[in-house]
Amino acid sequence: MSTTAPETPARTTGQKQVLGRPTSEGVATHVLAAVWCRSVGTAWTLELRELGRGSVLGAIRHWITSGIPISQPEPPEALARELLAEHGQHLFSDSSAGPCTHNRRGLGYVCRNAELIKLANLIRDDDADTGIHPITLATQWVVAGFSPDTAAEWIHHGVYAPPAAKHTVHG
Repeated sequence: MSTTAPETPARTTGQKQVLGRPTSEGVATHVLAAVWCRSVGTAWTLELRELGRGSVLGAIRHWITSGIPISQPEPPEALARELLAEHGQHLFSDSSAGPCTHNRRGLGYVCRNAELIKLANLIRDDDADTGIHPITLATQWVVAGFSPDTAAEWIHHGVYAPPAAKHTVHG
């Protein structure tokens, strides 16, 4: 089995973002931030929020109640994937997805596209090298039509933009 990267004309990094949460500018598919909240009602609730510009989260698009009383000091992390799956969402865990306050805790990013989330998880450790959040990087590759396994192989070998994207001229 070969350990060389797939053939590519050059090592490409694409547009870099500050490490941290992805922004609406870098995510072409419908990705939402998932935030645990206990300031509404009597149970811990998952807020699914639009990504905003910079570090600001956008509007709340959906609430999912956990049924776990807010008197419990920690959000019910073990229920998160199950609750999200019931609503057709897949989770990329990332506590930086939202504010960490007395009433809110970032859980991660959610998307209906399981391949995007799979790829983000496969390349999670590459963000230190690329400077691009795994969700943003995964979005570029999935939108370009690459499978998670193929894209992860390219990214692990230092190719951070899909080959088709390298020919795009930005003015």
